[in-house]
This record gives sequence, structure tokens and C-alpha cells, in this order.
Amino acid sequence: MPAIVRPKQQILFSDRPRGQITADLLDAQIHNLVAAISSTQAALADIRRDDGKLVNNSVGQEQLTAEWKLDRTEIDNIERRIAVAAEKTADVVQIVIASGRETDLRAQDAEAAAVSTAQMLNAISHGNINALDAASDAENSADRAESAAIQSENSANYSKAQSDNAIAAKDEALAWAEYLGGPVVDNTHALDFINASKFPQGLFYQPVSGMGGLGGLWSAKWWAIHCQQLVGNISFYYLGPWDHPPASGETNPNTGESVPSPIATGSFYYDTTKNSIMIWNGTAWQPPGVTVAPGFRARYVYLATAGQTVFTGVDINGLAPVFTNEGHDVYLNGVRLVPQIDYTTDAAADSMTMVEAPGAGTVVQWDLMIPPDQINSAQVDCFKVQPLVPDGVKTTFALSYIDPVAGPPAVAVDVGSGAQLQVSLDGVIQEPSVDYTALGSTLSMAAAPAADSRFWAVWFRPHIAAVLPP
Repeated sequence: MPAIVRPKQQILFSDRPRGQITADLLDAQIHNLVAAISSTQAALADIRRDDGKLVNNSVGQEQLTAEWKLDRTEIDNIERRIAVAAEKTADVVQIVIASGRETDLRAQDAEAAAVSTAQMLNAISHGNINALDAASDAENSADRAESAAIQSENSANYSKAQSDNAIAAKDEALAWAEYLGGPVVDNTHALDFINASKFPQGLFYQPVSGMGGLGGLWSAKWWAIHCQQLVGNISFYYLGPWDHPPASGETNPNTGESVPSPIATGSFYYDTTKNSIMIWNGTAWQPPGVTVAPGFRARYVYLATAGQTVFTGVDINGLAPVFTNEGHDVYLNGVRLVPQIDYTTDAAADSMTMVEAPGAGTVVQWDLMIPPDQINSAQVDCFKVQPLVPDGVKTTFALSYIDPVAGPPAVAVDVGSGAQLQVSLDGVIQEPSVDYTALGSTLSMAAAPAADSRFWAVWFRPHIAAVLPP
């Protein structure tokens, strides 16, 4: 007969949270209960049939001792107690089965929790991997940032070096622009001066002064002063193009420049309406013209005597000066003298007095110029007279010119006076009324030009306004 296994509680499940009941503990408890039930049923099968009766021959003679003399009633009681025990055993089996089912549910919950835990662990592991990747990225970014910082520092150092170079270049350019303002040295010391300078490039020291300064060694200042001397103050006097006479302080709409106030005498502008240059004479705008002031009115020639300083009355040609407010040109042996320094004139006495006596036999030439009240500006047209052909005998020449607008053929000149002509004989400008006279289209020379001489003339015709088409 097999040994009966006693049921035994392996673990108290009520003390554990639902999530901590593991499958191995449940398996051990169920195995114990199943073994107890199986051994009990096996033992019951040895003494009880399926019909509830005792197994035949299950009770022997030795079991029927005097102490076990039982009647049928007692036997029935025993059978009932066995049946009750069997029923209780069945109830226990149902409880164990129910506990097994609950244990299975708990196992399923534990399995689901384990799956969730595994998923969570996987997520945590993935997060750790992502965190490690992010940390690696951060480390790489930090490395790049450090590299960029180093590069920025290098760029800053390079920029500073470039800035220092620019400052040095600026200082050198400034030194060149201002070099030299002085001192002025002569040619014999120029080489030593250059060799001892900051810029010993061998440029010869050539100072130039102007505009309130002194420049040398062809510096920027040297060229600025030199250009000012070449050009002058034309930018101050030229006021630009205007379609009307500009007024003081008015702004030029084309250039944005303001007209000086007051307008300096000699200022000029281009009149876009008249297509002509207009000049400010101090009181009004007028067109440019040829000034006739250089023409003289009369000439007197004296041979000085010893100690003579005053010249008046008739000259060697029998002519006597008479003047009021005329201008004067005085020459001593051909050298022009300076008014008020070398000589003075007296209109009341019609005389000219020299500061120093020129000496006996000196030639004194005294020219009376056109009076200021007769000096006017006039606009003229200039024409080259057709070639004059001398033959050594002829003194009279016909004058003609080719109009630049009308073109050939040549037309006759219409000279009003000899002052309208400029006549050149072998490069010497001839004097009107002395060397020649002219009227209409005829030039009359005082002496016949040589056949091989260079002989030409220019006609200054009073300007004739062009007639524009309607």
C-alpha cells in the first residue's frame, strides 16, 4: 500500500502582494496538494469499491480481533465517516483547484507584469542608449564648439594683426602725405638730407609753396599745391551751367553748389539759353569779348639829355602829348617801366616825370593808351586771312577769308580800322597806324615786305549774332 502524503502549506500567499506571487511557489504548493490527494485516493481505493462497499478480502482474520468485534451498525458508522472524509477531501480538492485557478490568474498577472516590466526595461535600455547617443552628440558638439572657439580666437588674432598693419600703413601714408613741410635745404645739402630721412628712396628734394603750406619730395601735399598753382581757383569762379543769370546765394539745380555771396568779379557761368559764357563784371553779367585796352592811342619818342627827368612837349617826330585820363606805357631803351615806381604822369601839364634821370642819349618811348572810359568789352569773330604773298615790291594787299559756316569761295574782308587786324611779319607783330593801315578789304604796309618773308594776318570782326531758324 502506498504511503499517504500529508498536505502542507508551502507559503502564506495572503502575506504577499499580488505582483510578488511567482510561478515556482505556486507550482510547489499545487504539487504538494495533488500528491496528498492522489495518495489519499490511492489508499481509499484499497479499501473501498466504486459502489461504496469495502473491497473484498480487505479485512482479514487478523483484523477481526476480540477488540474489533463490531456489529453492523458500527461498521456502517465507519463507512459513513469514511464517506464524509472522502467528501471533505473532495471539497479540499475543489478548494485547491479554485486556488490553482486563482494562482493561475495571479501567474498570468505576474506574466503580464513581467512583460510590462520587460518592455519598461527595454524602454529604459533604449532611453539609456538614446541618452548615450545624445551624450556622444553633446560631446561632439562641445568639441566642435571648442574648435570654433579656437578658430574664432585665431581669426580675432589675425584681425588684430591686420588692424595693426592698417594702422601702420595709415601712419606711413600720413607721413608721406605731409612729408616734408620743411625745413628747406639747398641743392648742395639735398642728398645728405634725403639719406638721413625716414624715406631715403632717392627722391630729390624739391619744395613747393602755396595754399599756406610747403610740400616736398613730391608728396601728396606737394602735388596738391602744384595742381592748385596750375589750375588756380577756377572752381571758385566757375559757377556751372544755368538757364538764367544766377543770383548771390542761389543754388545751382544741376550741381547743388551755391553761388558765392557776394559774387566775385570775374566769376562766370555757361548760359544754356544763350549757349554762351557770361562774365560778372562786378555789377552785372555780360558776354565775354576782346578788350581793346592794349591798343594805344599815340606814341612819343624822346632822346634824353644829361640829367633830364621830365619829358613833355614835342618829341623827335614833332608830336606833343595831350592827355586827360589815358593809360601810359613807358619804355627805357625798350625796357618797360613800372608806373608810380619808375615814373609818374601829370595830366594838367601833359608831362611824364622819371624817378631817376636815364642818362644822355637814352631812348624814352611814351605810349598813351585808350582812356578807361573808352574801354569796352566786345564779342568778336576771328578769321584767318587768306595767304598774303609778298614780292619785295608790293605794299598793298587784298584781304579775303573763308567763312567757316558758308565755306568756299573766299569773300572780301570788311575792316573798319587797322586795330581789327593782327599782322605778323617774320614773327614780329606789326603796329597799326605805324607799320600798316587797313580799311575795307585793303591792307597797306608802310614798307614792302621781303619776297621770302612770312607774312600773315588775322581779322577780329565785330560779332554778328547768328540768325537761328524758326
